Amino acid sequence: MTALPSPAPSDRVNTARSLLALALAVALPAVAHAQDARTLDAVQVTAPIATDSGSATKTATALREIPQSISVITDRQMRDRGIHGVEEAVWYTAGAQGGQYGDDTRSDWLLVRGFKPARYLDGLASVEGTWTGESRIEPYGLERIDVLKGPASVNYGAMPPGGLVNFVSKRPRADQAQEVELQVGSDALRQAAFDLGGRLNDSGTVLYRLTGLARNSDNVIDHVHDDRYYFAPAITWTPDEANTLTVLARYQKNDTVEAGGFLPYEGTVVPGANGRYISRHFFGGEPGVNDYTKETSSLGYEFGHDFGDGTVFRQNVRYTWAEVDASAGTLGLFGLAAADSTELVRYYYPRMNKSESFAIDNNLTFQFNTGIAQHTLLAGLDYRRSRDDYASAFLFGAPPIDAYDPVYGAPVEIPDYTSRQLQTQGTLGVYLQDQIRLDRWLVTLAGRQDWVGTDTRERYSGSFQHQSDDRFSGRVGVNYLFDNGVTPYVSWSQSFQTTIGTDFNGSAFKPTTGEQLEAGVKYQPANGNVLLTAAVYQIDQENNLTVDPEHALYSIQQGQTRVRGGELEGRWNIGQGLSVYGSYTYLDAKVRQSTDLASLGKRVALVPEQIASLGADYTITRGLLAGLGFGAGVRYNGGIYGDIYNEWYTPSFTLVDAVVHYDHGPWRLQLNASNLAGKEYISACNSATWCYYGYPRTVTASARYQW
Repeated sequence: MTALPSPAPSDRVNTARSLLALALAVALPAVAHAQDARTLDAVQVTAPIATDSGSATKTATALREIPQSISVITDRQMRDRGIHGVEEAVWYTAGAQGGQYGDDTRSDWLLVRGFKPARYLDGLASVEGTWTGESRIEPYGLERIDVLKGPASVNYGAMPPGGLVNFVSKRPRADQAQEVELQVGSDALRQAAFDLGGRLNDSGTVLYRLTGLARNSDNVIDHVHDDRYYFAPAITWTPDEANTLTVLARYQKNDTVEAGGFLPYEGTVVPGANGRYISRHFFGGEPGVNDYTKETSSLGYEFGHDFGDGTVFRQNVRYTWAEVDASAGTLGLFGLAAADSTELVRYYYPRMNKSESFAIDNNLTFQFNTGIAQHTLLAGLDYRRSRDDYASAFLFGAPPIDAYDPVYGAPVEIPDYTSRQLQTQGTLGVYLQDQIRLDRWLVTLAGRQDWVGTDTRERYSGSFQHQSDDRFSGRVGVNYLFDNGVTPYVSWSQSFQTTIGTDFNGSAFKPTTGEQLEAGVKYQPANGNVLLTAAVYQIDQENNLTVDPEHALYSIQQGQTRVRGGELEGRWNIGQGLSVYGSYTYLDAKVRQSTDLASLGKRVALVPEQIASLGADYTITRGLLAGLGFGAGVRYNGGIYGDIYNEWYTPSFTLVDAVVHYDHGPWRLQLNASNLAGKEYISACNSATWCYYGYPRTVTASARYQW
């Protein structure tokens, strides 16, 4: 075991400067030759409202025809709000939560309808490693985020009952608007990005898109940086009307430091020693020891062939590799050393995680009629194989640190790894879906059968476990389509999720299952300028692990969680540059069955009863001030319990966001402020030792040039 020296800060800065220079070198020459600058009249003043999505049905289906709640967050909506992470993207989305652990520079933490959602990229599952699975997705590289709420195993296989979040990458377009963007902001943020694309040949059969970003930033927490590098080339080849092939590649690196949260209840929610609060700038690790890097690369393609007469074959393939390096010996915090003490206990937690995933999805769509019924039939087969290698150690005995007067430079002895687990999993699924249109009625019937095999090997102890699971999932939905755009619907859907491990008798756990009943109404008229949705639902999750009352350290499957909720969401582009948007969520999420009597009937951790948001944006379209716009939004999060026994409560909070922007020809200048009032609040407490400050005030100034 050896102590590691701190890397020179200049190394990080020089790397960032080099990549920033590269981004500008790629983009700025194009700006110099830009022609036909766009005027305000040619710019879409309000953010477009999505009208369809393929995430819920794997077919091009209008949002109002999907018998399930789905929210679509467009790239324009994300950029108007000046976000830097997908946690921020869902803040105005009904049923979704982001950032319950505060501003964590390592990962994106999301909840949908009270459950951690499955994460998909372009319709294929992302890696699901211990730490690689929470990789931060760069929002600048996305053209939309689809939040599908409720069970979705019928089309995607194993996943939680809350739903999934599908991140859709930017794709080549013939009418691509070229752009470069520079940003500066809070915590010494400096960011450069470019998005170029269009035709590669005169006939337009080959299109390209090249998206890149380089970022150098500090953080509200001392000694923490948050640097990101993103590069995504894409090519689309359309040799004829029947065939199309799009190749998508992606590389992303997050270079940061572990530091956020893990602070004691005394000193954050309530005053600590001498009546003081711990500064939100406090860094509980050691400079150079808490470094955390995450790299993700992927390569894949989407192929489509149209046989004619409504028969289309599609194949979606991707290979993904991801690695997390926190081997420098991260120091974590574990509460106060003693009552009324100012010193915090620290522990060693070095780790490494490497994940690989191959996924392929094949399906055929048939369109045909049987009498008065019009059918869109989808038949598919998908396969996924993943490999996750995770090594770690956990050891107390690290030097303590004073929470109010920290002194750094303590001797650090990094322990060797004590555990290394290699897990491989293969999943094969067959699915069938029929969307049947009978005059104004639309009936969706779907079923899927999955087979899952999981091998888990502990490399140091030599233990090995194989587990096989198979499960059928179904969905039934009915919509009624009024001519005025109103669509009521009801639906029933199922989910399942593989549960790894055995009980005291050595019997493998069954998959955890979910079932949802949902009823709602959607309104979207033909002009597409309004989308209003309302839904009520009940989700029951069965076979949850709970404490074995007869055998300590073992679990049994006798738990049930029930979530009952209601959601309202809307966006309205009123015209003349004005748009309004908002959402309301009610969640009654409780443990209904458990052998752990202390948790029975308690609220599910991290889930508030109520969430609400309301925002508006207005742009002046005429006169001397044409192009000047401004907007604001307010967000409310109800109080939550951070633990399963409902002992640690954090109160509700209300935050305000604001934006000012100006469009002039090809330029857009924009100033965003999140948490405008700079409110300090605690987003959650898991225990007496682990509480987390919420997102701080963040101000970002952007200059974007398009041609």
